[in-house]
Amino acid sequence: MDVFRLATPDDADAVARFTSAAEAGLTTVPRTRERVDAYINATHRYLGGETKANRLLFVAECDGAVMGISGIIPKLGVDRPFYSFKRSRHARLSSQMDLRTEYETLQLTTDFDGYTELASIFLAPEARGRGIARLLSLGRLCFVEAHRTMFDQRLMADIRGWVDEAGVSPFWEHLTSKFIDTDFAVADRLSASDGRFIMELMPSLPILMNLLPDAARICAGRPHDISRGAMNLLMGAGFEETELCDIFDGGPAIQCRADATLIARTARDIVDYRDGPQRLLAFTGTGTDFRATLTTGDLASGYISDVAKPLGEARVALAQDRRQ
Repeated sequence: MDVFRLATPDDADAVARFTSAAEAGLTTVPRTRERVDAYINATHRYLGGETKANRLLFVAECDGAVMGISGIIPKLGVDRPFYSFKRSRHARLSSQMDLRTEYETLQLTTDFDGYTELASIFLAPEARGRGIARLLSLGRLCFVEAHRTMFDQRLMADIRGWVDEAGVSPFWEHLTSKFIDTDFAVADRLSASDGRFIMELMPSLPILMNLLPDAARICAGRPHDISRGAMNLLMGAGFEETELCDIFDGGPAIQCRADATLIARTARDIVDYRDGPQRLLAFTGTGTDFRATLTTGDLASGYISDVAKPLGEARVALAQDRRQ
C-alpha cells in the first residue's frame, strides 16, 4: 500500500537523495540534507505548537521506500511578506480620434499573506507515472480536512513558471532581472530564507506589460510544462485561477477555500470494504499518526477497496477530477 504521511527524521537520507536533483525555481523543495533536516525539524516543532516553525513536510512511502515529498506552509507572511505580481487590465479611448488602446500592468502585492500554501511537490525519478503525484497532492487536502483549525480558510498554490528549452525563464530575463541584478538561482535561493531584497529592489509602481517583449509577456500566468499536471490536479480538486503570478518566473497562482475542495465536499465515513469504479482517497488519524492512501470504491455507498483496510477506521473522499 502506498501511504501518505508526515516526514520523520528517519526519512531525511531518502528525501535528500532525490531532492538534490531539483532545479532552481522549486523554491520550497529542500535540495540539501541540511535543508531536509530543517524542514522535518520545523514540521515537528509546528505540530508541537510552535507556530513560527510554519512548515509541514510529507512523504509518500511505497513498499517501505520514500518516493516523493509534498508540503504545506500553514500561514504565509509569518516571517516575511509573500510577494506576487497582480495582473490588471486597462483600456483607454481617445476623445479626438477613433482610437482605443488596451494594456496590462503588473503590481507588486502581498495579497496572499495569511493564506495557507500547498507547496513542495517533488518525486523520485522511479516514482513518476505511478499515481504518486496524485497521492502527494491530494493527501495534503485530506490533512487540511482532518486538521481544519490548524490552517487558514483560504488555500493557495504557487505553480512553477515556464522556461525555454535551455532552462531560461523569459519572464526573469526580460523583467525581474532588470531590477534584481543577479542570477535566477541566486535570487531563488535567497528568497527561500529571506525576501527583504524583493521589497527593497522591486518597483512599487505598476509595470506596463506592453513594454515587454512578447516572450516575457506571454509567460505571466503560464505554468512550466512539467508543472502543468500538478496544476491540473489541484484545479480538478476545486482550485481556481487568479490574477496573481510569481515575481521571478511568472508562474500562475491558484486558490480555493478549504471548505470548497473536492476532499472537503465529499468526505464521509467508510461503510464497507468492496471495490468500485471510482478513484478515492482514504485517510485517518491526526498529527504524526495521520495516514492516507489512494484506492477505489463507490463513494455514494461508502464502499472502498480492502486495500485501505490497514488504515483501520477511516474516512473516504473522491480523488478524481471534479470537472469529469
